[in-house]
Amino acid sequence: MNRFSVKKLENKNCDYLIIGGGIVGLSIANQLLQRKITNKIIIIDKEPELGLHSSGRNSGVLHAGIYYEPGSLKAKVCVSGANRLKEWMSERGLKINKCGKLIIPQKKELDPQLDNLFNRGKKNGALIDFVNAKEIEKIVPEANITSGRGIWSPNTSVVNPLDVINQLKKELEEAGVKIVRNVKNWTFNRNLSSINLDQNIQINFGYVINSAGLYADQVAHKFDVGKDYKIIPFKGIYWKLRNNSPFKIDV
Repeated sequence: MNRFSVKKLENKNCDYLIIGGGIVGLSIANQLLQRKITNKIIIIDKEPELGLHSSGRNSGVLHAGIYYEPGSLKAKVCVSGANRLKEWMSERGLKINKCGKLIIPQKKELDPQLDNLFNRGKKNGALIDFVNAKEIEKIVPEANITSGRGIWSPNTSVVNPLDVINQLKKELEEAGVKIVRNVKNWTFNRNLSSINLDQNIQINFGYVINSAGLYADQVAHKFDVGKDYKIIPFKGIYWKLRNNSPFKIDV
């Protein structure tokens, strides 16, 4: 079943209650299973389907580890994490666009930034190299070559994030994880370590994990945590090429 009925969830106990069924919440549930910590997990999400927010509406780029400060947590997990995800997807036959990434400065005076990015990438273990104007033109003939060189990252790939979300959801439910969607309202009962859903269902939990993304502050406030803080959201914008675009990029 894709959704568990109200009767099956009445007064339900779980070791871990995960609030938010995006990629973070699903990945945490997956790790709880993989590390054999527990399979008594319930995930609740406010939407009728998973992946309707940031997790399912992003570029899907698996970065090669070029941008992050060496030694930072992001730098440590980026290269190995991308490789693990590509291996995971390949084992399941999910599509990976191994397109690579070309980095060139928009203006000639920005060329020194390439050296900074290159040094960072090498320290982080990324597979990258400098390419000259002739090599750039071969990779992307329409590129605006401003300084005569760029950085080529062959390991940068693109995936469909909804493929990952749907596959994780399938495997989690097969392992006994319960995913309850369309939970618009709920209240926290501190004395019982439980929450009451809008359908009058009580879920008792040992631990609760807040993975609600841009709504994580609102969830935290229900538990009297971080009431002095508020998330200020921002978004990145990217474009999809039209079929009649002058850019002819193989994907």
